[in-house]
Amino acid sequence: MSKLTPEEVKKVIDAARAGYAMDGMIEVDTDAELSISEKAFHGSVDGCYVQAWVWVNFEDAGITERKNDGKANA
Repeated sequence: MSKLTPEEVKKVIDAARAGYAMDGMIEVDTDAELSISEKAFHGSVDGCYVQAWVWVNFEDAGITERKNDGKANA
């Protein structure tokens, strides 16, 4: 096995969405990137990382005052 098929990628993303996504807190896009170790293809690792969006409140990050200049920070 050298890589996942498109069907396997969809299954992994669907599993991530079903098992970890929480609306408004943790979002997994349907086209999320996967990070798969080569070890996964040799049987020593059984899984991969799935890209997700995690919501962080500014207050939780210790940001209580910020200037709104109308520009995004992305």
